Order: sequence, then structure tokens, then C-alpha cells
Amino acid sequence: MISKKKILTMGLACLFVINLAGCGKKQAQTGAKEVNVKAMKVIKRDTPLTYDYTGFVEAKDEVQIKSRVTGTIVQKLVNGGDVVEAGQLLYVIDPRNYQNSVLQAQANLANAQANLANVQRDQARYQTLYDQGAVAKQTLDNYNMQLQQAQGSVAAQEALVASAQVDMGETNIVAPFAGKVDTNCLNEGTVVTAQTTVLTSISNSNPMRVKFSLAENDYLKLMNGNTANGGELKDITLQLSDGSVYPQKGTVNQVDRSVDSTTGTLTLKAQFPNPTGVLLPGMFARITVVGSTRPNAILIPQRAVTDLMYKHFVNVINSENKIEMREVKLGVRIGRLWMVESGLDGTETIVVEGTQKVAKGSSVKPEMITEKDLDTGDTKSN
Repeated sequence: MISKKKILTMGLACLFVINLAGCGKKQAQTGAKEVNVKAMKVIKRDTPLTYDYTGFVEAKDEVQIKSRVTGTIVQKLVNGGDVVEAGQLLYVIDPRNYQNSVLQAQANLANAQANLANVQRDQARYQTLYDQGAVAKQTLDNYNMQLQQAQGSVAAQEALVASAQVDMGETNIVAPFAGKVDTNCLNEGTVVTAQTTVLTSISNSNPMRVKFSLAENDYLKLMNGNTANGGELKDITLQLSDGSVYPQKGTVNQVDRSVDSTTGTLTLKAQFPNPTGVLLPGMFARITVVGSTRPNAILIPQRAVTDLMYKHFVNVINSENKIEMREVKLGVRIGRLWMVESGLDGTETIVVEGTQKVAKGSSVKPEMITEKDLDTGDTKSN
């Protein structure tokens, strides 16, 4: 006869088994539960290939202002940072010594001219005498030689007067072109040496250039992609260091004569209008150049890509709403999108948000979104 205690023990054991079975069933149901994710159709469209490069802003023209004469600055007519016009007077070097040199040269010229006049009269008289047979040919030749020497002396003194006048004019230092002077301007009273002392520097402000370098292969791709423009690289976008996009477009107007044999890069300069003076020499800049257009390019959001062991994967949702991990080869970056070189055909639906919650074979409940929801309007590439 079975005791009540034994019956109670058997009943508890059965209840435990039932509970275990229920828990296992619940766990199985939980494992099969669909995971909520955000998904979208792979983007497929004609896409311009763009390339980003870093560079620095520089002036189209920039020179150091040096005095061509030695002397003391007696007038300073410009302040650091001033915008000046072409031909505007910037400095005056003490002109007194150069004024005296002009006067001395003019006096020497007057003496040479007076001597020439005397020699001309003597030569004319002896020419008449020679024509009359009154003097020998050698005598006339001597006066002809004196005339040539006097003429040469006058020419030499005229050159000295012109040179002195040039030096006199060089005491006025003027701007060679319209632009902006730097803040390192010498003050009045400073003694300057000809062709050595830098009084200030000046650079023009409109237009400006951005100097950058690119690899040889990139250059060939860009040139091939712009054959319709005759190989000219236009509509270049400039992004400043604060992330803002400069409103004016640029054009490459200088290409170096050769590829650097050490780095394998080529230096280019893109010119940008600068009517407001925002661009300053030395500024950091990011250049975006448009190359060829890839027809029916396959694009996916960057956030949809998972990196594993130096490989790239996306989670593709199949017809049964289950996850298939697909390895992809990525190309250039287009804004916040990747261009896919292989691994997708453009018909797939991929997980965009929730990739960390799914694995191969997971059942998902996709919430479909669009490219607009991702804010991928920026079309720059690396």
C-alpha cells in the first residue's frame, strides 16, 4: 500500500516535470520571436563618383615688398591688415640723398652737353677747312673722334640722370597690385637695405586658390570622367574647417608639369571667387571633385555595414523575413552611403537599424524606411 507521503512526493515530481516542459516550450517560443528592425531597399541609381582631397588656401598673387633703395623710412602710409589698391603709396624712404644725386647727374649732363656743343662747332669748322683743302685729313679725323667722344659722354651722363631719377622714384614704395597687407609692417624710422629688407607682404584676395595633391590613378579617373568638358575640372566644392560648404564653386586652372617621383602624387590648384574676402591664405580646406558617373550604382547606408575580420557584411532579409549575412565589397563613399562593388544585385532588402540584435537565421519584423529618413543627402565621397 502506497503511503500518503510517497503519493505527495510523486505528485510534486510530476508538477516539476510539467513546469520544466512549460518553461522549455516558453523558451522555444521566445527564441522564435520576431525581432523588430528598421530596413530599406538597396538604392540603385546613376551616381557621380566624387573624390575628396585636403588642401590649403593660398593667394593667387603674393609678394614681399622690399625697397630698391637704401635709406630710412620717413613715412608709413599703411597699417597691418589694410586693403590697398594697385599703385597706392605705402612707404616713403628719405629722398634727400637721391634728390642730390639727380641734381649732380643733371649738372654733369649739362657740362657734357656744353662740351659737345664746342666740339661740334670745331668739327664743323675743320670740316669746311678740309673741304677747301686747307687742313690735312688727319686733323679732321681728330676732331671727328673728339665729336664722337663728346656725344658718348653726353649719352653716358643722360643714362646717369635717368638712373638717378629711377632711384629717386624708388623712394616711394607702392602696392604692385590690389590686395591686403600683412600685420608685420615696418615703422617710420627703420633703416632699410636695398633688395634685402622686407617692409611688408601683400597678397590679393579675389580670386583665391586651393592647392591640393592627388594620386596619379585618381587624376586619370578624373580626366576620363570629364572628357565632355575637354578634360577641365569644374564645379569643385570647397568645405572649410568648420564644416561649412563655401557657396562659390571652383575650377582647376593649374596642374603641375609632372608627377612627383617620390610620392607618386600630382599637385593641382583650384581657383575660387572670393568677393566677400572669407577665404584667407593658409586656411585648411577640403576639396570635392566630381569624376565620372556610375550607371545603376548600388548604394547602401554606412550604418548597415558590419565589419568582421577585415571583411564587410550586411544583413539581407529574405522572402521569409529571415536574416542572411552577405559579404560585400565596398567602393567609394557617397555622403553617408557606401557604393557596393560586389555582393548585392540591387534588389535586396537590408537591415539598417537593429543589426546588433540579429544573427544569421533570425526572424525579423522589418519597419521599412527610405533614404530620406536617413538624411543621406550629402553626396561627398572619400
